[in-house]
Amino acid sequence: MIQLNHTSTHPIRRSTYSTLVLAAFLPTFISCSAEAPANVLEHSALAEAVSPFTKLADPSGCVIEQITTADHDEYQVQGASADGRLLSMAARLEGMAENDAEVYEMDLATGEKTDLSHTLSNSGAFSPDGRFNVVAQATDNGKTDVFEYERASGELRPVASHEDWDWLPSYSPDGRFILFNSYRVEGQSDIHLFERSTGTLRRLTEDPGYDAHAQFSGDGKRILYHRQQGTRDEGGYIFDLIVYDMETGEKTQLTDGDYEESYPAWAPDGRHIVYSSDIGGKHGKHNLYVLAPDGETTLRLTEGDWKDWYAFWSRDGKFIYFNSDRAGAGNIYRMLMDGVECVREDV
Repeated sequence: MIQLNHTSTHPIRRSTYSTLVLAAFLPTFISCSAEAPANVLEHSALAEAVSPFTKLADPSGCVIEQITTADHDEYQVQGASADGRLLSMAARLEGMAENDAEVYEMDLATGEKTDLSHTLSNSGAFSPDGRFNVVAQATDNGKTDVFEYERASGELRPVASHEDWDWLPSYSPDGRFILFNSYRVEGQSDIHLFERSTGTLRRLTEDPGYDAHAQFSGDGKRILYHRQQGTRDEGGYIFDLIVYDMETGEKTQLTDGDYEESYPAWAPDGRHIVYSSDIGGKHGKHNLYVLAPDGETTLRLTEGDWKDWYAFWSRDGKFIYFNSDRAGAGNIYRMLMDGVECVREDV
C-alpha cells in the first residue's frame, strides 16, 4: 500500500475500493484517442516568472497565492487554459440574479482582466486548443444551458440544448467530447456525453443520486465525478467519488464515508485526485485533500474553518487552483505544488 507522508498532518486511511454494479450497459463503446500525458508530477517546478499575486501560507504550511481579493464572490470552474496563461473567472455582485455574473478572462502573468460580460454570464473550462470556453449560460427560462464560446469571434453555440437545467460542462483531453450534468431525464442529475463533431448525445449514468462535476482523465479512458449518496442527521450531505470506465461502463466507488467528499479533479499523472471534503466534521467547512492511487491513503493540503472547493490541477502540475471563502467572500487561490506535495517555505 502506498503511504503519502505529510509534514503537518497524518494520512487518513480510506476504505478499500468497492465496485458498483452498472445500472444500464452503455450500448456503444466510446473511445478518446488522446495520448496519455507525461508524468509531470515527478518533475514539476515552480514557475520562473515573478508572480503578480500575493503569496500566503495556509495553516497547514502550504504556500498559496491569492488570485482575487474582492469583497464579493469571485470564482473559477476548471478555469485555467491548457498552456497556463489564462484564467476564466466570474464575479457575482450583490443584487445579481442567481445565474448571472460578471465574467472575465485573466492574464495569469500580469493579473490583468478582459471583461466578457457582454456575452457570457458564467465562466467555464477552456478547450484543449484554447479556441473555446464551455459554459453553463443563463437562459430566459431562469435556468442554465451549456454553450461553447468561440473566443476569436465571440460566437455562442448551444450544446444539446434542453428546457431543463444543464450545467458543469468540461472537455475531453482531445477536445472531441463535452461532459455535463443535466436534469433532462426524469429530473435526475446524470452525466451526459456530447460529441462535438456529430452532435451525438449519450447519457452515461442512470443511478439514483446526484451525479455531477464530471472530469475526463488525461488519457480519455476514465471519467471522475461525485455522487450524493444521502444526507447526515446533523446536517449536510454525504458525497462520494466515482470513476466510470469508458470501455467497460464499470463504475468504481473510491470513497465511502459519512461526510461530503466532492468536486474531484485528476492530477496530471492520471492517478492521484484532488478533492474537497468536510471530513473534519463541520457541515459546509471543506478542506482540500489528495487521494492516492491505492484509494486508502489521503494527503491533506489545507487546514481551516472555511470552505475550499472546485480545485483542479494545472496541466503542468505546478499549481492547484481552487475557490475559498477563507478571507470572507469567496475568492480564487492557487497552491504551489511539487509533485503531490505542496511547496513549503517561509512567507
